[in-house]
Amino acid sequence: MGGASRAGSRMRTSAIAASSLGGFLATARDATDPSINAWVDSIKQRGLSAKNTALEVVQRLVPSGGSVDEESAKHAMDNAIAHLYEMDPATDIFNLTDDQIASLMAYTVAFDVYNRVQLELGRVFEKLKYAPQLVQNRLGQVLDYIIVVVNRSMEKVRAGGVERPMREIANAALRDALTVFAES
Repeated sequence: MGGASRAGSRMRTSAIAASSLGGFLATARDATDPSINAWVDSIKQRGLSAKNTALEVVQRLVPSGGSVDEESAKHAMDNAIAHLYEMDPATDIFNLTDDQIASLMAYTVAFDVYNRVQLELGRVFEKLKYAPQLVQNRLGQVLDYIIVVVNRSMEKVRAGGVERPMREIANAALRDALTVFAES
């Protein structure tokens, strides 16, 4: 993608999606916005499953009909929420801690980075004619690595002790993670 800086610029939609998700869920938890409060109440009253609640959150933040970058970010956000529920099935998405929100933001960035890497590696795997099982195994390893790298980047950015806007945190974590990939 032309190096970490260029990749970070090209993937700014990912950072925007992650920060939007983090900001939205912090606002929902803190109940500071009447329109979001009403929306959350309507979701809770409908008694949706965790998966359907996640889809509603994603749809609210990234409406359908977007660009390829927006669709990738939406897919990443959906995967991030699903991953959060895999890690802790009892999670209440509307009552997350700051650490859980940061993890969810990191997962969103990680899954979007993975989407991009998967496109690139897919061509390599196709050209080299690897068995599908091997391809899936390798892609799983790639995803695990990306999640670790992005989570470490998010922790590093948050460790500064300075209160920063969500978008700045997401951008800094994305840039830091992409620096690792540019050098590997």
